[in-house]
Amino acid sequence: MEKCIEGAKRLIEHQIKNKQICNVGESFAEYQKVYAWTNEYIKGYLDLVSFADKDSALAVMASGDHAFNLIEKGIRTVDTFDTNRLTEFYALGLKRAMILKYDYKTFLEVTQRLYSDDITIDEISEIVFGLLPFMDRKHAIYWRNIIDFNMHIQRENNTSLNLFRMLNFANNFENMDLLNNYLVDEEHYERLRNCLGSANITFKCANAMNLESEFNSQYDFILLSNILDYFSIRWKFDWDYEKLKKYEESLKNILKPEGIIFLKYIMLHGITDKMVKTTVIGNHLVTSKDLTDEEIVNLPALPGNKAFSGMVLLRKKK
Repeated sequence: MEKCIEGAKRLIEHQIKNKQICNVGESFAEYQKVYAWTNEYIKGYLDLVSFADKDSALAVMASGDHAFNLIEKGIRTVDTFDTNRLTEFYALGLKRAMILKYDYKTFLEVTQRLYSDDITIDEISEIVFGLLPFMDRKHAIYWRNIIDFNMHIQRENNTSLNLFRMLNFANNFENMDLLNNYLVDEEHYERLRNCLGSANITFKCANAMNLESEFNSQYDFILLSNILDYFSIRWKFDWDYEKLKKYEESLKNILKPEGIIFLKYIMLHGITDKMVKTTVIGNHLVTSKDLTDEEIVNLPALPGNKAFSGMVLLRKKK
């Protein structure tokens, strides 16, 4: 935890010294900014499958929305992973505490307020201090340290930068109720709230390429977001379907019979009534024509948007 506190402090200090909100360091580092919200249509692709008699999932942590959507669907054990250690403290610390403390309307209002341009350092500090009793001890220690550091260094440098814009990529506020089933309405939100306290959510700093060796449980669902787009960082740009199949087999080893892998979220899969792109994974030699056991599903376009996304599903047979 101490290294996470120091990592977050470095992000804050760099931006305050430069007197502007900016990206810091390398992508996918252990201590990096965290996405505030998903940019995926999670509601759309979770609605593709049945959650009856299912109780476990493995998912990327990211903003925490994958885990929260799964719990709202009835999953009670969610193991999460991410290469960014700060995702745990945002999702399971701050965001979880907000859900536990606030009703639906207040949650949406406070969320918008935390990222607003005119919020003061004192107001941010007051909100976070009010959330500490709803956090696990280590998450509360982390946020108390971050709030104290932020107040001190900003006064020292005569700045008033938004803490959460320094620690997060503030994205998709206008669509969060469309992308997430737990934010569709008050009923869905309360269902999550009622289950969240007893749900078992774990976090492990791990690379998606090594899930079979990092986790030894058996899961009903595995959610990989769009992580396959970035496998070229290690596999270079010429990996093919044979390599993908080997990776899929490793995932099936930690998947229950008839389990489902949400293998790859496809951003901007196509335009309504027009062409659908054949590439489903960035920087690779695999096209939709190569896929055999996998299933590509088009997700409905969001209201007012002609573009639609897609999901590559892989089902494990008995």
